[in-house]
Amino acid sequence: MGRVAIVSSLVILAAVISSITSYQVKPANYAKLIEKQKKFDEAFEKEFYVEHTKYVETGEQSERLQEMFEHIRQEPDMFRMEMDNHPLPYLTAECTACRALVTTYLTYRRVLGWDRDRIALQAASTCETLNILTPPNCLKIVNKNIDILLYIIDNRPSLTAQTICGIIFQSGTCVLEDPAFLNWSINVQPGGRPITASKTSPNRGASDLKIIHITDVHYDPHYRTGYNAVCGEPCCCREGQGIPANPADGAGEWGDYRDCDSPWKAVEDAVRAAARQHPDAAYVYYTGDIIDHGVWETTVAGNIVSMTRTYQLFRDVFGSKPVYNVLGNHENNPTNVFAPSYITQSEFSAKWLYDFSADQWSTWLPTASQQTIRQGGFYTVLVRPGFRIIGMNNNDAYTFNWWILYDPAYLQAQLQWVHDTLLQAEAAGEKVHILAHIPIGAGTSYRTWARQYRRILDRFWDVITAHFHGHTHADEFNVFYSLANPQHAISAGFNGGGTVPFSNYNPNYVVYYVNPQTYDVTDFESWYFSLTEANQNPNRNPIWMQLYSFSRDFQLSNVSPASLDGLVHRFASNPAELRRYWEFKVKRGDPFIAAGCDGDCLLNHLCQIVTNEANDDTKCNALAAIFRNLDDELFNEEK
Repeated sequence: MGRVAIVSSLVILAAVISSITSYQVKPANYAKLIEKQKKFDEAFEKEFYVEHTKYVETGEQSERLQEMFEHIRQEPDMFRMEMDNHPLPYLTAECTACRALVTTYLTYRRVLGWDRDRIALQAASTCETLNILTPPNCLKIVNKNIDILLYIIDNRPSLTAQTICGIIFQSGTCVLEDPAFLNWSINVQPGGRPITASKTSPNRGASDLKIIHITDVHYDPHYRTGYNAVCGEPCCCREGQGIPANPADGAGEWGDYRDCDSPWKAVEDAVRAAARQHPDAAYVYYTGDIIDHGVWETTVAGNIVSMTRTYQLFRDVFGSKPVYNVLGNHENNPTNVFAPSYITQSEFSAKWLYDFSADQWSTWLPTASQQTIRQGGFYTVLVRPGFRIIGMNNNDAYTFNWWILYDPAYLQAQLQWVHDTLLQAEAAGEKVHILAHIPIGAGTSYRTWARQYRRILDRFWDVITAHFHGHTHADEFNVFYSLANPQHAISAGFNGGGTVPFSNYNPNYVVYYVNPQTYDVTDFESWYFSLTEANQNPNRNPIWMQLYSFSRDFQLSNVSPASLDGLVHRFASNPAELRRYWEFKVKRGDPFIAAGCDGDCLLNHLCQIVTNEANDDTKCNALAAIFRNLDDELFNEEK
């Protein structure tokens, strides 16, 4: 993620990050470090405003302002990482930047009365100073988001920098304290089967259903083989970025490990390979992100073209086989921004996307699903007697959805609908799969929303049999623990990874085996190809191979929450086995393997598996105690 301004920082960082999600284990003296950091941030915030105001008045940056910009300047590698994966020192500096920049720009707007164009130009200048995008693209990304942000700021005069940064970062000194953002809740119906132990499920059987899970194709219509893959922008390999002098810096035929999305031929090959290798699959899940990472120049018309082409590919390849889709955070324009349904201004509303999705998905969904898709991009469908799917649009709870700042309680409506749908499913004796793009409970899931979802899961833990996610591009799983009884593992989330190599990954898809009576996932396997090998042989299609069969490779009888909880504890006491999981998670991407993963890195990945809510470190701390003593030196600063 990054450190930027109310319009420059927030906008650009939120728009361009993606990629691997992990978790940052906190040092034993974290509380002490945070107290020290609070004092630093308060002083930095005040001084930055003074120095930046001088710069605005004179046109010259003081030596001190240059030092302050250097302190908050984004490291290039951070652009392609989800914020969860940023090392603690970076997260700390990013929070410092957020508070300083947002306070400064709020003052310019509310106190000094700056107009829209002046703020846009200054924010674009900040973007340029921090080397986030090229100057023209800085202005483009600011202009795509500024009207939304100013509408929110102007209509929420009590909104502070602390709250804004607390929503986005949810950690360190950026702690959410505003009761309006913490204290809303949904109504959970009493009842349900008591949680008395971790949830078990059947072993894999010969009659199990097969489900193909494809996600995050990130089709880039501007991808060009041989064009610059080290362009200095958050997304490369695109026409307009030129052909590099060094051929080694050119984009590969089938994609590129660097910050590049997928050419159409790679998207098509992945979908056709999945269908060809698993013709007996009953269903297909697609968990979002069709659109590319060139977020500064996306358009509604362009997004429609890319999505239409991709959905048509699904129809052509899978024929009558049902494909169940959910929206990714990249599908809307601007990226990440999903307004409440009562916001009807055409320039803010996502209605175009919901109407388009309802029309496209009608191939696979009944007419009864149309209403909620057109309302908010979510739906439910009875797949067969006893088996239901809920497709969520949890992009509204992504911490980079600016509309959370406007009205956090608008998220209640969809969550309440999920609860009510599960209540009806329970009464009908149905089991439910939940599809959602953002991994539920990840550090970029709005904390209060995640807590309310955990209440739902506690109530319907025996109705929901599995969760399926995308977004991170990592081939990973999560274990959900009861909010009321944290010792009990009650559900699992499975991530399809992604067919896009952005960034450093090999493309993959996942196949699940599902018990046809209980609809529990009994096993799963991942299929991938080596991007290095494919690009060395550009004139033939990539060779898809099995990356793993989970139960076989980890010696499990099944992949129930109870079994996965046991595996997590094995990981904590066996770093070699944890390292193997990490290799599978990064899909043996050559750059990841070359860089390696040390003890701290492995522990971060371990903790990510068991973290269900931002700032809930209970499970992580317990595993860390097994894995090793926490390192107090994670912050490179004096104590």
